[in-house]
Amino acid sequence: MTIDELLRPILNTKSPLLLADNKQTIKTWDSLAQMNIVASIEDISGEELSTIEVVSLTSVIKVLEVCRAHGVEIVPPAS
Repeated sequence: MTIDELLRPILNTKSPLLLADNKQTIKTWDSLAQMNIVASIEDISGEELSTIEVVSLTSVIKVLEVCRAHGVEIVPPAS
């Protein structure tokens, strides 16, 4: 799975994601999107995220890190 396949439907964006993207650069990354990201990662990994992990999910890089910490390999953006 790619980061775009995971996040673009949740964030409702058509543009490819960049490693530098975060809550400030993507206007649709609000609290509801945050919880949907959490739910998606938990569904894919079969594990519950800690509160610290949930709060840390504020950027594409952190999403990749948390996914990998739970054994989910997500392909990062091309550039």
